[in-house]
Amino acid sequence: MRGLVDMLRVDFRLSGPPAWTYGLLCMLVVCFPLLLGVLLGRLEEGASVALGGYLTLFGDAPGQLYGDRVRRLLTTTATVTLGSGLGALIHPHPWPIAAVVVGLVAAAGIYWRALGIPAVLSVTLTYFAPSGMGVLLHMGTSACGGLLAVLAVMAIWPLRRRRPLRRTVEEAGTALADLLAGGGRAPLADESWESLRHRAATALKDLEAALSLYRVAGEEDGSPERLPATLTRIFQQTIALRVLRAAAVETVEARAGTEWTRELDEAIGALARALREAALLGGSAEMPGALAAVGRFADSVEEIRRTARAGDTPLPAAALLGQVTLCVDRIAMAVRSVEQQAAESVEMGPRLPKFVRSRKPVITTGYHPIRVGLAVTAAMVLMLVIHEHYAKWFVVTVAVSLRPTYRDTVDRVRLRVLGTAVGAVAGAVVLAVAPGHLYLTLFVSVCAALGFALRGCSYGYWMMLATPLSLMLADFALSLDWGAAAARVVLTITGGVLALLFARLLWSRGYRATLTAAIAEVLDRHAALVRSLIDQDPREVNARISSATDAAGRLADSLDGLDKEPGGGAPRRLRDAVTVAGRLRDNALALFAIPPPGNESDPTGAVLDLVADRLEKAAEGVRTDRQGTPPDDLDRALDELGAYVDELAARRLDELAEGAGDRMTGLRRSIRHAAAARPALRGLSAEAVRLASLTAPRSC
Repeated sequence: MRGLVDMLRVDFRLSGPPAWTYGLLCMLVVCFPLLLGVLLGRLEEGASVALGGYLTLFGDAPGQLYGDRVRRLLTTTATVTLGSGLGALIHPHPWPIAAVVVGLVAAAGIYWRALGIPAVLSVTLTYFAPSGMGVLLHMGTSACGGLLAVLAVMAIWPLRRRRPLRRTVEEAGTALADLLAGGGRAPLADESWESLRHRAATALKDLEAALSLYRVAGEEDGSPERLPATLTRIFQQTIALRVLRAAAVETVEARAGTEWTRELDEAIGALARALREAALLGGSAEMPGALAAVGRFADSVEEIRRTARAGDTPLPAAALLGQVTLCVDRIAMAVRSVEQQAAESVEMGPRLPKFVRSRKPVITTGYHPIRVGLAVTAAMVLMLVIHEHYAKWFVVTVAVSLRPTYRDTVDRVRLRVLGTAVGAVAGAVVLAVAPGHLYLTLFVSVCAALGFALRGCSYGYWMMLATPLSLMLADFALSLDWGAAAARVVLTITGGVLALLFARLLWSRGYRATLTAAIAEVLDRHAALVRSLIDQDPREVNARISSATDAAGRLADSLDGLDKEPGGGAPRRLRDAVTVAGRLRDNALALFAIPPPGNESDPTGAVLDLVADRLEKAAEGVRTDRQGTPPDDLDRALDELGAYVDELAARRLDELAEGAGDRMTGLRRSIRHAAAARPALRGLSAEAVRLASLTAPRSC
């Protein structure tokens, strides 16, 4: 019992403040046609317009950019309109045709996300609705409701068109400030670091998508890329700084003390505060103090470098600190650029939001569309044999409750049954106490305002309020009594049971089947990333980092899905492999941040080739289910790298003795690169070996 209470507490916990303005806006869209229909005596037409508006808003994404939202709303309006026409068209046909058509629409709604649930609901509710309206009238009224929703959303666009962009910039800046404060200063646990890095990477992607929909003043081509590019530099340099700082702490503190770490922490903290202010306020009073702190840290490092020239501190350690200083300087310059760029205004020309057409439709692969199609067809067959008007709630429950995983289906069924029970009883009580369509319109208004306001912060409350809302709209022209309320609750419960049966019996083991391909893809993409570091072409390296990150994300999604399937459970070693892959990319970014070597031959390329070969062989072993690690010379190459750094240090000391301390010679450039690259290469190699070991074929 206590577990159920805790579960419900989580379901009905508010994750943020309710969107009351949005709730009132949706209330007007839904209730204005109802009130007009009541006053004009056209209940069916008014309810159909209101239902079209409700289903269109059902597919809305409040808080997103207006160009994206309007495109989504127009698409949903079209699919809801076609769905209502299809439902009215198949209504007079024999029930086997209806069962097949609705099942196919349900499968298509899952496979092609542009259709989605609103189209399925439109077909189902229109088919079961006992209405005298023809096909064209059904489509016309649904289209009017959808267009009314679009106009309502667009009505506030002139006043709020910049707010989504401003919020996206703020989220990206604060996420990177948190990453900088957490990763650039005292070491964090891997779990905390992964959370900060994932949040920052997601915020950067959202910012790039947001800016693609706006035109920024001063950008001739209308594609503002400077701000996300600057924030990406901060992201990459922060990751590199974390790796290099950890290596510097191990090699420098024993000989040079800890004063430089305190100066570094002060500089990074000040830069993080300046970045946060720049993102939130468009300017920063912290920036002068941050630059002064960076200067003090640079002075501390310079003192250590002077002791290295005198032979009191190892040259490789001083060279490594020089690379840390370079990372901090790059971050400081980028934060100053963000301060200037964040204050740039967005053009306010009197034009509609910019639309960006998707290159290809978003589809869902796997067996889930087939499973949903079969389940909805079975639900239609069961209910059409009975041919009860309220049977639509059985079909709708199956369509909206069946999720890709069993655990998500259980959660959805629990909330829908609870919402239906509360909503149906509330509707019956309202009509019993105060019968009449005006009172029903008032009840719908309250449900719409509260439901859409709470939709973004609590799915439990949304389901509890959306259920009576859809009940009232679909049967607005009919009387609702206690018998109808009880029938809907029973049908919803039985529909949920059918959804659970299909989720359990037609479990396709899809996530487990995709693990092998996902693991091999992770190894291949990270091998390509490592190999791209040899030439260090910025465009190629950035593309490979993005590709490797996406592959690791797909593997993590497969593991999450496996955890939610009956009898499932993701192997712990594969969870660890995702974390190890993240650390591998961190070391790759640290190596990428280091300036290239001088003219002398460098063993870095040989080590990277061997690491890439190790990962590629591991991927081949996963695909062929072949265990074992093929021999290579990776350990010997790392030893040669260490000897090479020591040789460079000895030669550089000789060069200093000859009076070349202030000149940037080829030897000085080489030791700066090799000394900073050695810890990153060792970390990269160690994580690659561990990644290959964790993903090696074995019995699960």
